Amino acid sequence: NKKILLKDMDFQVLGELFYLANKYCLDTLKDSIVQEVLSRKIATDQVLQVTKVAEAYAHLEKYSDALYQICTSFLIDNAESGMEICDKEEVGEENSFTLHRMMARVNRTKKSSASLAPVCDNCKHEPCLNEEMLTINNFVAGAFITYGGWSGGSRKTVKRDGSQVTYIWDDRKEIKKDLSVLKF
Repeated sequence: NKKILLKDMDFQVLGELFYLANKYCLDTLKDSIVQEVLSRKIATDQVLQVTKVAEAYAHLEKYSDALYQICTSFLIDNAESGMEICDKEEVGEENSFTLHRMMARVNRTKKSSASLAPVCDNCKHEPCLNEEMLTINNFVAGAFITYGGWSGGSRKTVKRDGSQVTYIWDDRKEIKKDLSVLKF
């Protein structure tokens, strides 16, 4: 019973997990994977690799679109990096075609604040759920939550069992509380 966090997995493993979630109709897991992908920031040296993973998982449209979205967003915000990637690749190589398709996608994408808004680092949602009630549908392990009866700030969520949330406070022992009274 090891706990494995989505944030610790690379895009290839997340793609395989998304495939299994799709095969076994695990919609919550699929949504969690997409949210995790959209919350990540990539670097210049990852753009080509992430684009290749998006192409490999094109049959899993939600997952592939999420990967393309983070690449597109990065390249729109960092045009110089896009040019640097193009400069490193030789014309006609396999990566050249992948890069060309990605740059065409960037060109077709109009960055709107609604579709490319940053995902909250705490609640992993867009828009942020700050001061919203914690529910079964928006629970995220590792998020900081509050409760009106607490003194001394927020607590960090660990896991959810039904309507009970387990959280920790100042790295102390785990405590359980009913989900319906907690807020982000």
